[in-house]
Amino acid sequence: MKMSRAVLLERLPGYVGQALLLALVAWLAWRGLANFLGNVRARGVSTGFGFLQAEAGFEIAQSLIAFGPGSSYRDAVVVATLNTLLVVALASVLGTVVALCTAFGRLAGHPLIRGASTVYVEVFRNIPLLLQIFFWYFSAMALLPSVGDSLQWGDILLNNRGLFLPRMHLTPTFGLEAPHVEGFNVVGGFALLPELVALTLGLSIYNSTFLAEIFRAGILSVPRGQSEAAATVGLSGWREALLITLPQALRVALPPAAGQYQTLAKASSLAAAIGYPDIMQIVGGTVLSQTSQALEAMALVVLLYAAINLLIALAVNLANRRLLAHEGR
Repeated sequence: MKMSRAVLLERLPGYVGQALLLALVAWLAWRGLANFLGNVRARGVSTGFGFLQAEAGFEIAQSLIAFGPGSSYRDAVVVATLNTLLVVALASVLGTVVALCTAFGRLAGHPLIRGASTVYVEVFRNIPLLLQIFFWYFSAMALLPSVGDSLQWGDILLNNRGLFLPRMHLTPTFGLEAPHVEGFNVVGGFALLPELVALTLGLSIYNSTFLAEIFRAGILSVPRGQSEAAATVGLSGWREALLITLPQALRVALPPAAGQYQTLAKASSLAAAIGYPDIMQIVGGTVLSQTSQALEAMALVVLLYAAINLLIALAVNLANRRLLAHEGR
């Protein structure tokens, strides 16, 4: 619609103020960049991302792809990103399962279940996340047996060096390589480092308390008549919760839950405190210190975390649209 002159005159001071503020910010950014480039040229420091092609010369304790000292810094960035995505995915799935159980537990009719769920939420959401990660890493993981006395469930081994799972070989026969103890080491399989296990437990438990409250609000938004209607057709207990209540609750809970999943992804940078090789530890630590490309390395860290959070937002939005499409909205 065409804006009248009176409305334009009323809004003109605001427009002028915004334009001046934008110009000031652009000028400060330009001056900062010019100052940085001038200092870089004066000190003879190289700039750019050409260092990514150079040989890294170090190893990474956990790598989902082949990586060695002869690999490039670009490969190190890829490995660190995959390690971050791994811990975010594991913590998100585990945290969601625990949160859903806790949310339904807080609404359960049995006072013991309801009380235990309430205590879980109130206790773990008020303990700092870093302290929880330290507890799992320095205390709980230290209580696990040594390699020779590993706990075993089928082809799964657990000891103070981590959790060892069977590895699938990508061959025409698709064979499974089960881990087994040889001497003082575990051979074969895929190892989840103690740092990964501790970080996953800390992130999932802490964030599950906030997710539980989000899911509980979503469950409470479902009209009681839905549960009563489900009971009349023979659905009760977990079947009613899974088939009737949960799909409707997720429609309300998913948008705010997306923010909590993004918080979990950003909090995964605390992995550097226990030495887990994630983006912050590898790119913002090892790569930065070896190359002295501080601006480029930290720019990569910022961009990678931003990309992960945008990916989470996209995934949750797609899931929410799918739920709405099933309801014909």
